[in-house]
Amino acid sequence: MRDVVLKNLRERFQSLNEIVDTLNPELFTTHLNVPKNKSVGEHMWCIVGARESYTKSLLKGEWAGFECSLASTERRGDVIEKLKSSEVAFDEVVNTISHWTPERDELLVYLLEHEATHEAQLIRHIFALEQTLPESVKWA
Repeated sequence: MRDVVLKNLRERFQSLNEIVDTLNPELFTTHLNVPKNKSVGEHMWCIVGARESYTKSLLKGEWAGFECSLASTERRGDVIEKLKSSEVAFDEVVNTISHWTPERDELLVYLLEHEATHEAQLIRHIFALEQTLPESVKWA
């Protein structure tokens, strides 16, 4: 089952990379006129932070707290850089773990849930802004 979760996580990573790669930079700060709405950049901050935090937690073997290194949610280049570096760090840690525990497996599932939830929120946000998404995006 772990292999399926890892495969799906990597698919979500790729999908979010493709979404960000195709967005106009001004959309990173655009909010919808609905309660509790996050901009694309704010979603990216949460996504990057979760990847970094779950990666650190996987290495430790238990939840280690939330931190995010993404300083600016307004610059597309910064977001792309942190999405990619968090993906690389995740893969490196997953490849070094030799002792998988139920706690580590749960962390993987929680990260997958987080990625899928934000991906869906971003898709709805982007459609509400009357923008298109790459055809490769599974849920669109």
